[in-house]
Amino acid sequence: MLRLLKVTTSRVVRYFRGSDYLRWALFTGSAPLFLYLSEHIQSEGKSRAVNSRAVRVATFVGFFSGFIFSYNRSSKRFQGIVENQREVEKDRYEIKSLLAQGKKPYGETDLPPWIQRIAAKNSTYSSTFNHIFPWFNLVHHEYHGVDLRKYYEVREGEEKWGFNLEWPEKQE
Repeated sequence: MLRLLKVTTSRVVRYFRGSDYLRWALFTGSAPLFLYLSEHIQSEGKSRAVNSRAVRVATFVGFFSGFIFSYNRSSKRFQGIVENQREVEKDRYEIKSLLAQGKKPYGETDLPPWIQRIAAKNSTYSSTFNHIFPWFNLVHHEYHGVDLRKYYEVREGEEKWGFNLEWPEKQE
């Protein structure tokens, strides 16, 4: 398993799997269902209408909770806590593609380095407590804790991608 720390929120969401979207939908749908069920139990089986505003709030809470749950699962794959072979392959292809085009692998930014460092420090492992205090990395920065040399290696099965990268001498 590979550890890919401090990735932006958009990248974590882009790497959602189908199971993440399914869980998100189940959370969204189960919240109002739970509300109807609890109202039915509380009224001892008598038919009572549930306030539509409460249903909308429950749906929003389910939607937000489902997103946080799915985001945390995707973040755990980036951190290498759970199985992440698919993410490793997608990451290697994406970064190698950007390096082959001469672009920065983690995006361009106009922010000064000291703000980038603060953003990096604030967002490292922030997904660990997203269920308590949601904190997302929205800043592109150079402080990922990843040695880019590994992207210049060619692993088994990567020959077909057609990237012929050589480590630039000026970066050593």
